[in-house]
Amino acid sequence: MQTVFGIIQTMFWCGTFLAVTIAILLSLPQSKLREFLLPIIGWCVAVFCAFYCISPFDFLPECILGPVGLIDDLGALVTGIASVRMAMTKPNRN
Repeated sequence: MQTVFGIIQTMFWCGTFLAVTIAILLSLPQSKLREFLLPIIGWCVAVFCAFYCISPFDFLPECILGPVGLIDDLGALVTGIASVRMAMTKPNRN
């Protein structure tokens, strides 16, 4: 059992290191990885936001909070539209 937890801990730290490395590479303005991944990430965020808007599960449920419960859906809709616009724009090459 100790070995399983050791493997899980190693996978967690390797995944964290990989995520931080990718985040640093994405933040560099002239990175080829940024040029390749930003449209993919934009479309993935848009799809997630669309699924969140149509899903019956909400952070702020409408059945309890009424119209105030639509705020999180509105935020997901705005985020989805912004991510699609970002994914569709071509990168600015100077």
